[in-house]
Amino acid sequence: MVKNDTIKIVETTQKSNDFCFANNTTYGSGGIAKYAYFPETVKQTVAVFDYLNCENIRFIILGNGSNILASDKFYDGAVLCTKNLKGVRRTGRDTVFCYSGTMISSLLKYCSDNGLSGLEYLAGIPATIGGIVFMNGGAGGSTICDNVDSVSLYDGKMQKISNKSCNFGHKYSIMRDINSVILGAELKLTPKSDKIVRENITYFLEKRSLQPKGKSCGCVFKNAGNVSAGKIIDEAGLKGLTIGTAKVSEEHANFIINTGKSSADVYALIKEVKKRVFEISGIILEEEVVYIGDF
Repeated sequence: MVKNDTIKIVETTQKSNDFCFANNTTYGSGGIAKYAYFPETVKQTVAVFDYLNCENIRFIILGNGSNILASDKFYDGAVLCTKNLKGVRRTGRDTVFCYSGTMISSLLKYCSDNGLSGLEYLAGIPATIGGIVFMNGGAGGSTICDNVDSVSLYDGKMQKISNKSCNFGHKYSIMRDINSVILGAELKLTPKSDKIVRENITYFLEKRSLQPKGKSCGCVFKNAGNVSAGKIIDEAGLKGLTIGTAKVSEEHANFIINTGKSSADVYALIKEVKKRVFEISGIILEEEVVYIGDF
């Protein structure tokens, strides 16, 4: 039973009908969801989460959609989009609290303005902090688990989970296995001059600029142990493999570029790459990309 005060908060939360995944994911494809909520506060986020669960409404949680492949089919449910739940505040000499919808670019600007180092390796990743924490994302051998002190989430009650309890692993956190919404994270940083922080950000942005251009989710597959998934796919001779409007990048084999608007083509190519890699090497590649909807 949904409480009246919860319903009132839900009714004041920004809502849109016919939410388009193609306009809200970096793959630039996907169908329509029945509707979406865009909470701006923790109170609104909690209220929407409770409402959707209590009403048994099918829903997914979405940040910036940078590691998502959404089905082209109609999604008969709701999207709880956290990208308006944003902001950063300093909580100590070397710690900040960052709300889950904050873009990495905004967080890094705060860090450079305030002389806080340690997150520069994330520069150029088009994600929210909630998405990065959820996936234990990162770049260049560093991942966000190195910086997380604790994660605040809601799963029917407010929780503050320590780094250890997050069970971070390769492209994994415990949040992937529980019905919850990440509200934010307390991050550990290192005070340094703003000049050094800006120089570090520029360095990582330049490195990231060498990655393949076009609509993608970044790396599609997890590495197989210590072996790069891109190397495995390259050695299988699959660079340039194309299905419809989806193509394995010739620059980096772990990128699948979407040259059109078909998630079905991207999905088919992912499955074909997995099939051929297994036939050639016996390795079963595991996706990083998260699927939404029915394929």
